[in-house]
Amino acid sequence: MKRTSRPYLLLLLSIFCLLSVESCAPQSSQREWTIADLRVLDPVDDTSSPSTDILAVYTRIIGFDLEIRVDLLDLPLIPDYHLQILLDTLPGGYPWDLVIDLPANSSPSVTPANSNIIPRVIRNPWLDTVTVRINRRAIPLPFTIKVVSFVTGEPGPIDETTPVRSDALPPIQRAPLALVFWDVFPGATPAQALRLLDGAHTGPRGERHGLKSILDAVGQYGIPVALLDLKTPASLAALNYFGILPQLQNLCNRNLLILPDVAYGDPAATSLGFSRRAAAGFGLPASQFVYSPASLRADYLAQFISLDNVTQLAVSGRTRLIPLPAPDDIQATQDGPSLDVRRALVNAAFSGDSTRLVVVGGDLPHSTWGNKDMADPTFAWLAAHPWIHPLTGEDLLTFPEASKNGQPSHPPAKSSSTLVDLKGTPKNPLSDSAWQTYFMLTSPTSDEKLQAIRLNYLGQVGELLTAARWAEHPSVIADCDKDLNGDGKLECEISTLKFFAIMDPAGASMTNLFYLDGGSPHQLVGPSSQFTIGLSDPSEWHPELGQAADPSVISGAFSDDNQTWLVYSAQVSIGSIEFTSPDGSRIKTFTLLENGIDIIYRTSGPVSTRIPLALDPQTFYFEPAGYTGTLASESWTWSQTNGIQVEVVSTSSISVHSFTDSLPYLSLPENPDLDYPAGHYLPFPLSIVAVQGTGNFSVQIIVK
Repeated sequence: MKRTSRPYLLLLLSIFCLLSVESCAPQSSQREWTIADLRVLDPVDDTSSPSTDILAVYTRIIGFDLEIRVDLLDLPLIPDYHLQILLDTLPGGYPWDLVIDLPANSSPSVTPANSNIIPRVIRNPWLDTVTVRINRRAIPLPFTIKVVSFVTGEPGPIDETTPVRSDALPPIQRAPLALVFWDVFPGATPAQALRLLDGAHTGPRGERHGLKSILDAVGQYGIPVALLDLKTPASLAALNYFGILPQLQNLCNRNLLILPDVAYGDPAATSLGFSRRAAAGFGLPASQFVYSPASLRADYLAQFISLDNVTQLAVSGRTRLIPLPAPDDIQATQDGPSLDVRRALVNAAFSGDSTRLVVVGGDLPHSTWGNKDMADPTFAWLAAHPWIHPLTGEDLLTFPEASKNGQPSHPPAKSSSTLVDLKGTPKNPLSDSAWQTYFMLTSPTSDEKLQAIRLNYLGQVGELLTAARWAEHPSVIADCDKDLNGDGKLECEISTLKFFAIMDPAGASMTNLFYLDGGSPHQLVGPSSQFTIGLSDPSEWHPELGQAADPSVISGAFSDDNQTWLVYSAQVSIGSIEFTSPDGSRIKTFTLLENGIDIIYRTSGPVSTRIPLALDPQTFYFEPAGYTGTLASESWTWSQTNGIQVEVVSTSSISVHSFTDSLPYLSLPENPDLDYPAGHYLPFPLSIVAVQGTGNFSVQIIVK
């Protein structure tokens, strides 16, 4: 196939046009070729070279012109193929009274020479088509046509079509095609999301790559695709933040996107509920499709799932099962679909099996489809060949199944024993956060080391569930006698009827802070591990270190940069806890106030500490939500649009970075030479307040 870069190809084509003006004649009409113009399909010929393997022949009348188009399997930029178009315009006479000859390296000619027919030829090596245009009055209509291909030096034809009349009905066979992608947009930070959307050097070959290439091509060429796991709360929230939702909604309205509900965690029923809720919150339609990789679902009309046979749909009960494409195939190239994909499409059309289809796509970050220089020509090629039938959602719901007892090719995932507490906790935004964290930490991954460090943070689900239960029955608590996260060590908790805080004596940090406003609970502070794990270099991961396994994790508020995991002694009183380091050089006192919490440091040296503000993450995940911040000399105010405000006030110096810091850059492709702000690498939707102090200083977190 053609491997030269596109700019160089354009230069060569320009030179070629100057040498043979007729072979680059401009099109007289912008009307696309349609299935109504198709006259004959030709099967793949294993003995032909790609440039002599004829795929299809079309005829049509455009204005005063008769146009004849020939599709070939693959055309080089510089022709090496010889075509003859044989026409029978005189019924009852010699079968072929006109021959249009298209040699590889010279001008076209017509036999007999006195026919006064002057053909104009348009060769398109990117769409692999050759179009001949002649005056419609020069040839009686209708006529019979046959196309023959030759190779220089070979005496006989290499490939030839069956004769067909120019007014024949189109052949009934077409090539059903389903484009299916997964792992579409798992971005937990603005940096990750930008790389997945339009990243520099992120493709499988180090090229620019991302979901944007797919979405833009779908909109431009009108070819539907299925994005299997896009409708997760985290993915939709990030796409909303990037301003991509209007494009998604437009493509859905045009029936160009299949967006299944996603069972992105176990139990599937709970994660599916979150998927449906997020889709409704962000204005995307409900779906009759489901993507549940680990288990069969009986409550949907159709399910995308891995099957042993990737060329046919199956059925389980009343649910049709749609196969996923085979992994690791190179399908999209700079020259259009790979030769294997083209052959598969032709073979499907000629299979005689109405249940046969071609499924392409795959794991988007690892496929060439995300490369614009490959996606655009591939979508353009598919759109330009009307004998290919890209399947919409409606098509897939009516496409015939092959077998009646389909089974997934992978066994169902095993349920976790930690689900008991989750299932028994009252439903509110804090228990939703617990579920979301659980799904994030237990999602399947091929990275065994990442899986190992995730398990170290699973205990934080217990802390969120403790807060969820307090929100249902608020009470005054002050103790350090419960293991809230299952790590075998005791944590501390203090609460009033309005505020609830959890502290860890290891580091004397406040892992979580919650606020109850008239029965509605709000999260104010939370560890970064609640939202993602593994942001640091994998070489720095140490699963044996428990909650210190990932050095990028901010374990909670007032987790100091030094003595981070030093175990403090605790003295508890109603509404207050005082932590003292073993040598007495650092004391932290946490006291609940009517409108927040007050923290006093007494130290013998400088301290650098951080406060991760996790303001109402469930609002961010399930509906459009904006965040704004205001920095003053000694305070930071962080608020959610139409929500509560949190102010951090300190007697010492503070600095801030938030996930919104890079928003002005997110409408542009990722730039590897740009020094993005620190907040660009924070998990959604965190804001980090850094405090530097010495001696005695205080910090207050106030709800406004």
